[in-house]
Amino acid sequence: MRRRNFLAASGALTGLGALATTGWGALAPRPAHAAGKTLQIGLGGAFTTVDPHFYHAVPNHTVAMHMFERLINRAPDGRLIPGLATEWKPLSDTLWEFKLRPGVKFHDGGDFTADDVVFTFERARDVPNSPGGFGGFLRAVERVEVIDPLTIRLHTPVPAPDLGPNLTYVGIVSRRVGEGATTADYNSGKAAIGTGPYRFVSYTPGNRVELARNDLWWGPKQGWETVSLRLITNPAGRTAALLSGDVDLIDTPSVSDLPRLREDNRVEVAAIPGIRLIYLVPDMSREGESPFVTDNSGKPLARNPFRDLRVRQALSLALQREALADRVMLGTGQATGQWMPPGSYSYAPKVVPPQPDPERARRLLAEAGLPEGFRLTLHTPNDRYPNDARLAQAIAQMWTRIGVQTTVEAMPWSTYAARGGRQEFSMGLWGWGSATFEGGYMLSQCFATYSKERSLGLYNYGRYSNAELDQLAARATSTVDDAAREALLIEATEKAMADLPILPLLMLQNLWAVRKGITLSPRSDERTLAMDARSQG
Repeated sequence: MRRRNFLAASGALTGLGALATTGWGALAPRPAHAAGKTLQIGLGGAFTTVDPHFYHAVPNHTVAMHMFERLINRAPDGRLIPGLATEWKPLSDTLWEFKLRPGVKFHDGGDFTADDVVFTFERARDVPNSPGGFGGFLRAVERVEVIDPLTIRLHTPVPAPDLGPNLTYVGIVSRRVGEGATTADYNSGKAAIGTGPYRFVSYTPGNRVELARNDLWWGPKQGWETVSLRLITNPAGRTAALLSGDVDLIDTPSVSDLPRLREDNRVEVAAIPGIRLIYLVPDMSREGESPFVTDNSGKPLARNPFRDLRVRQALSLALQREALADRVMLGTGQATGQWMPPGSYSYAPKVVPPQPDPERARRLLAEAGLPEGFRLTLHTPNDRYPNDARLAQAIAQMWTRIGVQTTVEAMPWSTYAARGGRQEFSMGLWGWGSATFEGGYMLSQCFATYSKERSLGLYNYGRYSNAELDQLAARATSTVDDAAREALLIEATEKAMADLPILPLLMLQNLWAVRKGITLSPRSDERTLAMDARSQG
């Protein structure tokens, strides 16, 4: 049997490299930065907590990863490298052994041991009031066996070839300070005790996180003495802050500002192909009335139109994806009909972006009993993804042209995520980065029939359910052989996109702008980390 080595990430974005046992985000220790400096980072995505297990979103990961480390890390290009585990190996198809890094200290001076991993896995599965937790990353772990303080074995009920990539998302916390601690205790700093290269100083919700260098860290000394993560949701405001010298580095610069930034000799633009899909989620949770769908006179429709495949097909055929990529995203997005980028592991070559066909879209609506169309509100965040609200407005115009009179309601991410998680929308715009760098994670978390107990479908906001797809996805994610697994993932992608539980739009390019004198290693997973930024002075 040919076993896929999960020390390497998948596809064209990544490659296989030798193991490292020290350092962060590289295959060998990096030289220390020049000491005594402050790094000011302007972030566009709204971070909502310091708790590393409360909500799975890139802005929250960006904050948490400075303080809380994973057993396995990713280099900027996506390669898996050692973190708090120095090595790991399969003892059988359902048993993995991890050797933990010796001599690691928490920020308060306490020792890191296997018991902290046990506690972390227990806590991360079910944080109270979480709108979308981390149970999906741990669903393959049936039991954690402690062999000694620096050795654990993870038992899985079925083969779990994607176990390593999943563990790159679970930040390790201290049992000593975390037992009984709430998310509020992490946000206040009381429980925000990790092992990472930076330690908590303060958190102001909706504004900033202040960090200080952790001189107890096991890795090479970080050159940034302090780091400030500032929330600047307005794209023009981020650019202005960078050009004025108010910040040193920004993520997701406005695409309309890119020509100006690239010509300005005071800054540099860093870019890398990303793994984030921007897509639309129709409400499938209701058979009767859907809350933001009416007929043309404003009367609620008696049945939910999105449960009819013909309606989903019509909406997809009305979308001009290439125009969204070229005119709205100005070339920083690529039209897609699936959720993995071309050339990556498990990309399905037969699943291409549907070509716009408004006439066929109208015929499909008529066949579905909606010859006059209907009215719809499309909900979107306005501060989470690049050009999210502008994309929604363009989509609304395209749907209106086929008789689906669409209005847009945009709101801050903190409100949007909570409401979307409660299935309050009839149609929502979302983004998803395939955390394991292959197609299985979206299948298990966004398409699988929702089951909190089994940690499946936790981000299935439309509550789509397809028993055949569930079974195929389960086979794929438990198949160890690399080629066989990829074939099953491609088959599942083809089956899913034929049924359209989501409407894929674009794969995004990841972008940053940096003040001259600082170099940044751009990350395919979108995170903006002080550990990847170096002063040239």
